[in-house]
Amino acid sequence: MQHDNVRVEVDGAEIDQLYKDLVSLEVELDDQLAGMFRMTIALLLGADGKWPYLDDEHFVIWKRVVITAGLDNDSRQLFAGYITHLRPDFGTGLEECRLEVWGMDASVLMDRADRLKDWPNTKDSDIATETFQHYHLTPQVTDTAVVHDEEVSTIIQRETDIQLLKRLALRNGFECFVDGDTGYFRPPVVDDSPQPLLTVQAGDATNVIRFSLEVDALAPANVAMFQIDHVTGEVLEAIVDTSGETVLGANTPASFLGPGMDPGLVYLGQTVTTGNPEMTALCQGLYDQGEWFVTGEGEVAANQYGSILLPRGTVTIAGIGETHSGVYYVTHVTHRFTADGYRQVFRVKRNALGPTGSEVFSAGGGGLLAAGGL
Repeated sequence: MQHDNVRVEVDGAEIDQLYKDLVSLEVELDDQLAGMFRMTIALLLGADGKWPYLDDEHFVIWKRVVITAGLDNDSRQLFAGYITHLRPDFGTGLEECRLEVWGMDASVLMDRADRLKDWPNTKDSDIATETFQHYHLTPQVTDTAVVHDEEVSTIIQRETDIQLLKRLALRNGFECFVDGDTGYFRPPVVDDSPQPLLTVQAGDATNVIRFSLEVDALAPANVAMFQIDHVTGEVLEAIVDTSGETVLGANTPASFLGPGMDPGLVYLGQTVTTGNPEMTALCQGLYDQGEWFVTGEGEVAANQYGSILLPRGTVTIAGIGETHSGVYYVTHVTHRFTADGYRQVFRVKRNALGPTGSEVFSAGGGGLLAAGGL
């Protein structure tokens, strides 16, 4: 079994005495939200009558924090951002005094001020690149094809910079987030190599403490919209009824509909786009979101799992039956460090059920019946 470790740097320096007073540390990573951390430190009144950490120059709002965690020699940066909240709590006894420190990743700097700005003759991806660079972030941006010609339509910003990019990401079916010093504006990476195998109820191969699933038949729906062309007056129509994402299983939601059962249908209203390409992109993004009709939540002990699970990537889960075992997309991981060890609480989603036959259901690369079976 591997040994876990965590390293906390505040304002560019590691504080050695912090670890003996550290009660708990959580790093929360989500595919939709800013990365966050919560740290609880024991406050022990010194013989000189002073409280440690409260007057420490490191524990001041807007100081930069970097948190790295790992197993044996494999460490990864989980979080880089800023202290945004400090909360000293003085209990009835000295042993109940705590300091809570909260923080958010660098996207918090992009959410501080509402702006009124026009973006004529630009693509959504150009806006993302320019905005990330304004905050000294390295842009990793996927190109969007539509140029918003100012004679037809100009993007008007009436929100914070990160809210604008999130809005543009939604209509392109993209993810928008900040990781360390990099800003991402891209489609979900669903077709990458899965992270190390998660196994449930598989005897000695089990590495998942608990896991639960929900299948929602009401989530998937076709998406359509109508719009009048601003130049020609022509009625434009777009409808999406097939997935634009990699399908992570053999059976899509539509395959479960019985005779006489029609798929759900949603018409978008009061939405302005520049034409069919943008209408289709918006409908496709919303269709793909609804098609994630299987969701799950679980927990692993990191030293038993032997790896660091991260969101915005795939993972194969085995041991939960042929229908549900397979590749999932990881949407959320909370990395939790306490006296009980390093735990990872995760959430996943899937847009199909049943195996495709290409899954690897063993840590060593075996087939469907390896590692305790499906």
